[in-house]
Amino acid sequence: MNLDQIFAFVERLRKEAIGEPKWIKEKRAYEYSDHSPKVVAVLKLARAAQGVSAINLLCQNGLFIDMGVITRCVNDCQAEIYFLLEEFPKSSGNVDQFVKSFFESTIDGFLSAETNTVQSKKIRNAMLRVLQKEHDEKTRIAVDNAHKTFSGYVHANYAHIMETYNGMTLDFNLGGVPHIQQRQMRMEYVELAANTVLNMAAHIAGTLNLNELYREIVQSWQQK
Repeated sequence: MNLDQIFAFVERLRKEAIGEPKWIKEKRAYEYSDHSPKVVAVLKLARAAQGVSAINLLCQNGLFIDMGVITRCVNDCQAEIYFLLEEFPKSSGNVDQFVKSFFESTIDGFLSAETNTVQSKKIRNAMLRVLQKEHDEKTRIAVDNAHKTFSGYVHANYAHIMETYNGMTLDFNLGGVPHIQQRQMRMEYVELAANTVLNMAAHIAGTLNLNELYREIVQSWQQK
C-alpha cells in the first residue's frame, strides 16, 4: 500500500479531468462552475482518498468505531461514482437529481437546499448493475453485507460500541483500543480502502478516456 502514489494518481486525475476550481471572492470559497456528473465523481474520489488517510490514522490509534464510520463513507463514494458514471456520457433522471442536490450544498446554501437526495438503495443498485456484468450474486451479497456492517458504526449500534470494551480493565477504551494485535488485524481494512480508491481512479480514468493515466494506474497494482 503506497498512499503517496495513490494520492498522486488522484490529484493527477483531478487536474486532467476537471482542472482547478475558481475563487469566489464574495463567498471566500473555491467552487467549480461545471456542474456535471464528471465533476461530482472526481470530487467524490478526492473525498474517499482523504478518507483512507483518516482510516489509517484511526486504525493506528485503535479508534475502531470512527474508522468504521469513515470506511462506510469511502464505500458510499465508491457506489456513487459507479452510479454517476454508469451510462456516461449519457445521464439519467436520478443522476441529474443527485448532481443538482450535490451542487446546492454550497458554503452559503447548504441549509436551504431544495432538491431531495437520491435513495442510497438506487445508488447501490446502479453499482451492482455495473459489477454484475462481470460478477455473480455473491457480489451483491458482499456489497449489501459490507453496507450493513459499516452502517452499524455510523449509527452507533450495540455490537459496534461493545468492540471497545476491555474486559480486563472493566473500562471502555475511550482513548482507543491499545491492543496491538487488534490494530494490526484491522489494517486489512485500510488496505482494502486504499485499493478501492485506486480501482475507482482507474474506473474514472478509463470512463473519461484518460488512457495513459489509466494504464499507469493499472500497472501500479499489477506490480504489487
